[in-house]
Amino acid sequence: MPISTTVLRDSLATTAAIARSWFEDCAEIKTRKQFEARGELGDAGLGAVYVYFSEKGKAVYVGETGRKVKARLHDEMSPHKSKDWWSSWSYMRFVALECDVDRLVIESLLIAIYEPGGNIKPKAKNIGSLFPL
Repeated sequence: MPISTTVLRDSLATTAAIARSWFEDCAEIKTRKQFEARGELGDAGLGAVYVYFSEKGKAVYVGETGRKVKARLHDEMSPHKSKDWWSSWSYMRFVALECDVDRLVIESLLIAIYEPGGNIKPKAKNIGSLFPL
């Protein structure tokens, strides 16, 4: 018997909630001031998943990188510092993850659970609206 879409959505919601708890338990929290200061981020540059948050704790952007988090500020294709959401964050969290598959999975789950407005690709979408039939 095929698995229903409801079961799939519920499983993803549970998995995303677990991923959020894991991320929040493991992530280093850095203020914007620490982020902007030279050498204060503590990012080894081996890859990471990161989330920028507003002062009220709302995720504004979730991302992943295979290099230093700050390198995304100057990306030719999509520099963070030129995005509308960039001025709205006050602190960030990141977890170092070297494996690109691990980063992509956690990033997708965090986008699903946090629903950050700054994400375009992949766009934030409520888990309950996934896989409409």
